[in-house]
Amino acid sequence: MKSRLLPAFLVLCIGCVLGAAEPVGDPAQKAGTEAVDLSQLKTADELWDYLTKVAAEQPPKPKTAEEFAQILHSWLDRQRAAAEAFLQKYPDDARRWDAKVVKLMAATQLQQFGGTPVDAAAHRKEVESILESPEASPAAKSEAAYLQVQLLAQVADADKPETLQPVQKAITTFLENYADSKRAPEIASMQIALLSVSNSPDAEAILKKLSQSKNESVADLAKNAIEQGERMASVKTKPIELTFKATNGQTVNLAKFRGKVVLLDFWASWCGPCIAEMPNVVDAYKKLHKKGFEIVGISLDEDKAAMEAALKKLGMTWPQYFDGQGWQNKISRSFGINSIPAAWLFDKKGMLRQTGVQGEELSAAVEKLLAE
Repeated sequence: MKSRLLPAFLVLCIGCVLGAAEPVGDPAQKAGTEAVDLSQLKTADELWDYLTKVAAEQPPKPKTAEEFAQILHSWLDRQRAAAEAFLQKYPDDARRWDAKVVKLMAATQLQQFGGTPVDAAAHRKEVESILESPEASPAAKSEAAYLQVQLLAQVADADKPETLQPVQKAITTFLENYADSKRAPEIASMQIALLSVSNSPDAEAILKKLSQSKNESVADLAKNAIEQGERMASVKTKPIELTFKATNGQTVNLAKFRGKVVLLDFWASWCGPCIAEMPNVVDAYKKLHKKGFEIVGISLDEDKAAMEAALKKLGMTWPQYFDGQGWQNKISRSFGINSIPAAWLFDKKGMLRQTGVQGEELSAAVEKLLAE
């Protein structure tokens, strides 16, 4: 089974690549509007302006995860269609490289929302052609380099070190060439995640170098990772101590769970990978709770109603910590959490034994600790 290596795709800011044209129309236009008849756009500039306009849309705040997926699917599909039309009609236009990036970005992201699965190998070849072209704009090359990292990460397996090397190389190249990119913090996060699973002997040196990056966000991420490593080392040397009042009014004290196996689950209702993983967590809880398995949720939500709706829909009956601070959540910050889902598994003595356990591996890991 392939181990989940790196954070799932974030919503792609495809508009970042469209530096060659200024957005037109109402800047407050919301995403999710109907697509226009592209055949009515008679010139390259008209089609390009439409593509730029769509990319600049600000999506409305969705009420449900399903509505969020629908809005993103529409937004991405309209960009893909417009980019493909531009490439077909104007194959020699100087903006074709930017259009290629938009097409590749949108198609890659669409597969997460029910779209047609992409041919990753073919996409990687197209990305390489953009990076090698002397005609491609710096913005197009930056976005292509970003996409190259993501495509390589999709086929990386933490259990196969040889698949990690290409990702590591692409990440290093991106951070060296595009340190000022708004994508750099995300790529740095991937670098940090990669180091956490690869057991690289150079991890300390790499993090130190990142902490000196001229991109302040990248430097801060690296400094936080270094601090988290120190926290993790501390957590692994003594039983966890954590007490709080849960949303149901219950006082949770992990010291009272000694003798049981405990999963500390950092999640949020707006986190797609968290929601996708939750059925596995619920199944493990139902199967093993009576045998001594407890779960404590740490919600990084800002909207309590959204969190409670997710709890009800997914059948999450265990206690939750919520303070409405999102990424500034008091408990998650104290443990240095910078990506979710994050699952920390503690043994009967309260000692941290495993992090990042997911899927079918969760129940097996819990059963093993229960047997000790």
